[in-house]
Amino acid sequence: MRILKGLLNAVLGIVTAVLGTVLGLLAAVLWIVGGLLCVTIILLPLGLPVVRLAQRLFALAWRLMRLP
Repeated sequence: MRILKGLLNAVLGIVTAVLGTVLGLLAAVLWIVGGLLCVTIILLPLGLPVVRLAQRLFALAWRLMRLP
């Protein structure tokens, strides 16, 4: 039973690390898009929430990629 629990923890750790990496890449793309929107003065009100969302996704990705 201990071996099975250890194997499950290892697989779960790998899956969460991969999910965190994918989420980090998505956050990077959103950050770039938000930055481009902020450069244009007219789209600034749309760009700021996108950048904030990217920051939250970066924080979530960081938490997912940390080892327990």
